[in-house]
Amino acid sequence: MEKRMLGNTGLEVTVIGFGAMTIGGAFGPVDDGESNRALHAAIDGGINFIDTSDAYGAGRSENIISQFLKERSDRNDIIIFTKGGNNMATGQRDFTPEYISNALENSLKRLEIEAIDLYLLHNPNLDNMQAEDSYAVLEKAKDDGKLKNWGVSVNTDAECDYAVGQSKPSVMQMEYNILEQSPAESFARAKSAGMGVISRVPLKRGFLSGRIDETFEFAEGDRRKKMLSPENIQKFQAKLNRLQDIAGQLKISPATAALRFCVSNTDVTCVIPGIRTPEQSTQNAACGEALPPEAVTRLREL
Repeated sequence: MEKRMLGNTGLEVTVIGFGAMTIGGAFGPVDDGESNRALHAAIDGGINFIDTSDAYGAGRSENIISQFLKERSDRNDIIIFTKGGNNMATGQRDFTPEYISNALENSLKRLEIEAIDLYLLHNPNLDNMQAEDSYAVLEKAKDDGKLKNWGVSVNTDAECDYAVGQSKPSVMQMEYNILEQSPAESFARAKSAGMGVISRVPLKRGFLSGRIDETFEFAEGDRRKKMLSPENIQKFQAKLNRLQDIAGQLKISPATAALRFCVSNTDVTCVIPGIRTPEQSTQNAACGEALPPEAVTRLREL
């Protein structure tokens, strides 16, 4: 699989990574054994990095990854990203130096690693970034060898632009997919500034796979239920239909087309689809090739 340099971090990452939110149980019940097998299948399929957070299952995702890493003879070749500052169970966010310092230490303990390759502040808003609350903490942790690089995972175009202009985070993560293409301009500025760019939610929480319609019944605890309400599905359906038409002409699945669309943007360093099963790992690992230019043009029109 193609690898790209993650900005100026020195990390060379595969264009497709393992998004580990799903194995924390955010989309309903998961089996830890299957999650472990999914991680193995991803690395065996050519993926070389995992993106997680302390918020995914209140540490569950990190714990599963820790056990997985102990089972790999190629452990030193596997790159680990994690995040802190966003308690998804309570909805509270805290980017104070004390909180982030403790969150970082706890992630290191759960992952059982000496240093995190990339630590991201998990969805800070503009006020948090303007205050630079925990930046000094992250720089000290870097000096102390507890992390190698740090960045921000943000939610809006304005936050993307601010992060680029701030020139302190080395990496930016943001939702980018066929339905949400507005960050593309910020991504171009980020690449020019030497920042790494991570595209998250490339399948719109599974909607772009074509398997979720208005009658889909979400499992108990599945966070997608509100985002993919019948009303939103109706709103997105025409664009999904276009995606399915283009994918059909290319003789690939809609999910493959959606992932390859993100890979086709050379301002994007890497893409992190959420993965639950070994089969998804294998399928996603095969999506590292850009789409034909004509298909990209047609999908950008959406």
